[in-house]
Amino acid sequence: MSRLKNKLLYFLFVLILLLSITTSVNAATNDKIILQKSEKEYIIYFKDICNNEFNYAFSLNKDTEKENLIFISSVKDDLQEEKLNVAYIDETIYNKYFKDNENKSYIWVKDSEGNFKIEGEEINLNNGIMSDSIIEFINTTTKRIKGEEVNNPDYAYKNIWTDGEGVKHTVVLSQFFIDIKEGNKYYFQLVKIPNGDTTTEASKLYNLAEKLKKGGMAKYEQFLTQLEFYNLFQELQPKAEDTNWLVTENGEIREPEDTITGDRYIIWLKSENGDEVIQDAKFLECYQEDKEEREKYTPIEVVKTPKTFDSKALLIVFGIIILLIVIVLVLRKNSTKTKYIPKH
Repeated sequence: MSRLKNKLLYFLFVLILLLSITTSVNAATNDKIILQKSEKEYIIYFKDICNNEFNYAFSLNKDTEKENLIFISSVKDDLQEEKLNVAYIDETIYNKYFKDNENKSYIWVKDSEGNFKIEGEEINLNNGIMSDSIIEFINTTTKRIKGEEVNNPDYAYKNIWTDGEGVKHTVVLSQFFIDIKEGNKYYFQLVKIPNGDTTTEASKLYNLAEKLKKGGMAKYEQFLTQLEFYNLFQELQPKAEDTNWLVTENGEIREPEDTITGDRYIIWLKSENGDEVIQDAKFLECYQEDKEEREKYTPIEVVKTPKTFDSKALLIVFGIIILLIVIVLVLRKNSTKTKYIPKH
């Protein structure tokens, strides 16, 4: 009995330890977005908390006793149509908890019933911060260098090919024309995303761009998508001094001739005018005419010429023709003799 009791106590101890570790991990990895509104003003969105009111407190010390924390109520983010509950850092809070502590502090969050949702999680205002300037950058992407995509089948370049099953494909190659401004020089780099590619970083960036363009996301998801797009864009965008930039011909950029339906492209763009350098990107997908024709082959009929006299019917026809010729000649001869008989 004593041995069983010891096993139960040991099991309970392990269970409590695991629960405490799980709680600690959850608290330390709670999803959040920090939006900077000014030099000393920030808004914190917590993914699993922002839909309900909550109370929060800051401390310079992670090990501060909960009883010594000073909690304040969350506020509504009235900057968005979807009003979410956020932790607000104003100038007073910033100066007290962040300014002299390398822009770092710790936060505790509890719901309206007093249940702790976050305990001692670090808030770092140095990295991964959304800002109005980042949002502006995202909103103007594809618009900083203006142009037009053209894929008119009537005069566009085409890639015509036949697959292994004899189906003829006509692929219209898109062209992008930059709106050229006088005095500007334009450069580009073309990144191909093959049809079906879902794993490369370029493919992820393209999908994020499509997701942002489509919209319809909840505000937290939108911020998260914008931040992910921005960070990946900055990582993949070629540097202005990169040596792989190509000069455009009259502002025209064509898809490669081996393009097939479903291929996607990121066109990195750069314009230069003196010391002014502007970079942008375009996201294009290959367009294919709705023409997939199975090639038709007309069989060549081989006609065998019959050998001479190898057919009785042919022999009979030939004999009749000869007979008719003889009869015609005899009749003509008789006619001639009758005409020239002398009179007595």
